[in-house]
Amino acid sequence: MPETLAPSLAVPPLRGLLRGWRGIFALGFQSALIYRWGFFLRVFSSLLPLIVTWFVWGAVYQGKGTLGGYSWASMMAYYFALLILDNGFAPTEDDFQIAADIRDGKISQILLRPLNYGAYRFLLFVSSRAAHLLFAALPLAAILWYFREVFVDVPLHRTLLPALVAFCGSAVLQFAVSFMTGLLAFWLLEVGGIVFILFSLEFLVGGHIFPIDLLPEPWRTLAICSPFASQYWFPVSVLLGHVEGAALWKGFALQAFWIGAALTLAAFIWKRGLKRYTAVGG
Repeated sequence: MPETLAPSLAVPPLRGLLRGWRGIFALGFQSALIYRWGFFLRVFSSLLPLIVTWFVWGAVYQGKGTLGGYSWASMMAYYFALLILDNGFAPTEDDFQIAADIRDGKISQILLRPLNYGAYRFLLFVSSRAAHLLFAALPLAAILWYFREVFVDVPLHRTLLPALVAFCGSAVLQFAVSFMTGLLAFWLLEVGGIVFILFSLEFLVGGHIFPIDLLPEPWRTLAICSPFASQYWFPVSVLLGHVEGAALWKGFALQAFWIGAALTLAAFIWKRGLKRYTAVGG
């Protein structure tokens, strides 16, 4: 590796490290605020498929009390929880931004500093999510209050804390997958195709169309064991109280496994890609 691009191995003092992290977080937060109107537009635009879902499942449940263990109210609560997860914890084009950093050579600025690129991108991700939640909280709260009757049977006093942990685990897993996907720009000029494939799998297998526990066996077990279920279906099911006891701890273990697997694969891609990047640019 050329000396000019070799990242420093010296560990900066803790105070300086914390100051740097705080500066990166502030930078990402301020940058996200530029698109604050986009926050509102994204929340309200996500209501359109939710409205369609409301009428579709209303027609499905006519004359039926429950369907696969879901009442009409709990089914609607499932989709409202998905709305919160999508708007508050999911990445927004982080993979494309990472790919642009590589394609445009911007990572050279990071390599010249004693700064881990993964930590840098994660802080930007967290700061953008914090800014998004700040501006999306009011419209989301108004929506949830208006449709509050769908949460009447949800035991929030028992599920809110483990659901928050699962939601945060989902955010970390989604970031890890986006980070890993963006790093493929070391080899690909455009990662949009890979992103579209993963998005389609998340939509189908993650439980966006319908709760995956409605699937027959063995498809149900295969879907639940996939990383996409850990991103969406699992945290929402924890909030609704559908996953408890031993199944809850198994779900957390599975979520942690996929986080570790995605971060390990991302680290491998980064090391291999960095050699290719320096070989071309050095």
